This record gives sequence, structure tokens and C-alpha cells, in this order.
Amino acid sequence: MDIDSVLGGICLVSFAVLLWQWWEAARLPLHQRLQKTPYAPDVTLFKPLKGCEPRTMECIASWLEQDYPGNVQILFGVADPKDPVLPELERLLKRYPAFHADIILCTENLGANRKVSSLIQMSRKANGEVWIVSDADILAPKDLVRNIVQPLSDPQNGAVNCLYQIVAPSGFAMSLEKIGVNADFWSQVAQSLRLAEQNFCLGAVMAVNATVFRETGGFEPLANMLADDYHIGNRIHHSGKKIVLSSLVVDSIAHQANIREVWSHQLRWARTICFERPVSYGLSIISNTTFWAVLWLICGSHSSRYIIAGGVLLIRVLAVADLQRRLALDWRACRSSVLVWLKDLFQFMIWLCAFCGNQVEWRGQRFRVRKGGVLELKK
Repeated sequence: MDIDSVLGGICLVSFAVLLWQWWEAARLPLHQRLQKTPYAPDVTLFKPLKGCEPRTMECIASWLEQDYPGNVQILFGVADPKDPVLPELERLLKRYPAFHADIILCTENLGANRKVSSLIQMSRKANGEVWIVSDADILAPKDLVRNIVQPLSDPQNGAVNCLYQIVAPSGFAMSLEKIGVNADFWSQVAQSLRLAEQNFCLGAVMAVNATVFRETGGFEPLANMLADDYHIGNRIHHSGKKIVLSSLVVDSIAHQANIREVWSHQLRWARTICFERPVSYGLSIISNTTFWAVLWLICGSHSSRYIIAGGVLLIRVLAVADLQRRLALDWRACRSSVLVWLKDLFQFMIWLCAFCGNQVEWRGQRFRVRKGGVLELKK
């Protein structure tokens, strides 16, 4: 079999995977609100913070304005007493004097994962029946807490998580990352749910039954783990409880980042998956439709490759445009879709580098990732 046939065959397989992911994403329910029920358990919201981006306070305020009938306790964890987020947070909380909010200085270093270290210290003051952990850059719709808590009324469910979309990206580099999240990532999640029950959590917003989570060991066993959100979901899944993917989509407010910073973030993400699921991550290169189409165009010899590969590349753009529209409910969200060709080639380099080392950069620190996704601070 000649190289032209091999590359053409792989390109068509990759195209079939693209269509499959697109189909599964189209079938996934999105943006559907649940009907109100009397179920309103006490909730503790965990907000580990580091630094203050231009819209951080807006994101935090969205959690202070939730339409939720039950009691909500919110815990803000800050590791550095000199962190610039502290004075801004104190000013914001003065606008919500009736809200049960506590600022906790998490000065103990309990592991290489400083976020989990803060969560451990925050959990000592948590009194809710449901715990919600969310990133600092998440802008929450007013009914988010009510919608993600409600599935936990079923005792078979142990956790609820949400898809997210990057909004307001600034610059070329963040536009590439936006395509990766707002088109590829969530369609891959939809595909994985067709193959098996969800056994991981997405870290943007996670709600867990506090009793079930404590029985799995709580945050403490994750203090040196890179993919804490993955392991939270995995432990709950192995406890016999189900993980529910909410149909709500939350906004992740993009911060300004250059190409080096996006590369570092994507490489950390890639090596996280590579260490947790090496076989599936290795095979994921098959889904990089642009890479295989371009490689076939360059190395192939049959004249039909121009028409077939060209059509594949065009449909790749159309798929990305539609996926971004579905996630955002707005056609304007897909204006940068033509950049998907560059994003895919960029992603190929990330995929290759993920296997070529074990170092990641996270929150300004460098780590080595050991077997099982264990973090070790690089000295």
C-alpha cells in the first residue's frame, strides 16, 4: 500500500470522527433550565483566588446575586496575605452585607497543588450539604446554583458539572484557545458520553454531595495531584455514584495572554490528559482533521486529493462555526472559525510535545509530573 492511500485513508477516518463528534454535540441538550422544585439544601461555595484580573470582581459578584431559596455560604481562599485580590474583594463584599461570606487566609502549604491546599483549609469551615467549587473567572447566570444543585436530590447522583465557553478573548493566541474550548473540547465530551458514563468532572463548576465527597477522602488525597477536577469526579464515580453533566453553559472570562502563555497552558492541559489517559490521548491525533488533510496534500500524489482534502478542510471550518454557535447561542461567536486550521496545526505540536517531557508550568511555578499525575515542585 502506497503512502498516498495510507494518508488518504487516515484523512477520511479523521473526517468520519469529525462528523461523529459534530453529530453527538448536536444531540447534547444545552441551555435547558430545570423547573423549580422544593429541594434547596444548604450550599457552600468554594472560591480559591490568586491575583485579580480586570473582570474578577464582576465574576465574583455574579455568585453573590444567585436566585437560590436555600442558604448559601461562600468561602474565599487566598494563600498570600499580600495578594492584590484581597482589598478588591473586601470592597466588593461591603456591597453585600447580608451575604454569608468568609475570607480565609490559606497560608499552610499542604501540597504541590496550591489550589487544593487552599480548598483543604477552606473545607474546615464548610457547613453545606452541597459543596460547589468554581474557578475565579466564571461568570455565573443567576439560576446556576439552583440548576446544578437540583440533580443531587437523586441519591444516585454524587456530582454535577458544567460545560463552559471562553468569552471576550483578546488577541490571536486567545482566539486559538477559544476555538479549542468552544468547539472541540465540548464536542469531545459529548462523544465520550456516548461511549461510557462520565467518570470525571470539568473543573469550571463542580457541585458535589458533601457527604459522598467526604467518604471518598475529600480534598486531602488530591493535594499533590495535577488534575484535581478529574480525580474528584473519578473518585465519586468509583464510589458508585453518577456524575451529571448540566445542560447549562457558563462563561469563562478570558484574560489577556500571549502565544507563549497559551502554549504553556495548552501543554499543561495536554500533559494532564496524557498522564491520566495515555492511550486515548495518543489516539486523539486521529481526530486532528486539518493535520491529516494538509499532510495528504503535501505528501500525496493522486490528483483527487485536492478536491477531497479541500472539501474536508472546508467542512472542518463549518463544523467549528456551528459548534461555537450552539455553545454561545450566537452566530457572532464563530467569526474566528477560519483560524481552526492554524489552531489544529498548533494542536499537533502540543500533542507531540506532550509525550516529550514531564514538566508543566502552573500559576508561575514549574512542576514535574510523575506517574499517576502526581505533582512535584521543580527546584
